[in-house]
Amino acid sequence: MVCGRKCSMMCLFVSVWGFLMLNILGVLFYIRSLDMLRDIHFDHKFEWETVEQFREEADKGFQKNAIRCFITATVYLFFIILSIYAIRRDNKRRKRLYKRLQKEKEKEYNG
Repeated sequence: MVCGRKCSMMCLFVSVWGFLMLNILGVLFYIRSLDMLRDIHFDHKFEWETVEQFREEADKGFQKNAIRCFITATVYLFFIILSIYAIRRDNKRRKRLYKRLQKEKEKEYNG
């Protein structure tokens, strides 16, 4: 792999944080939290004739943002899996290298 143990650990940390944060945001958008109303992009800025029109637009915006958050969280999940794979591969490589060095030291000591 391209990155080593430290880089993989950092990628894992950032990916876990992003996964958790985006899932929390997705849930907040899904339950239509009023605190998240400022984060909704409306096509028509303040051009609603009735409260029902505003609610419909807000519901569409909440739904769209929730879906986007959940999709992006799955992308972060992919990077979590990739980082774990890189860490495990690096650990196996280090174990093989350690065993090879131990065998070489044993040969030098006996030979």
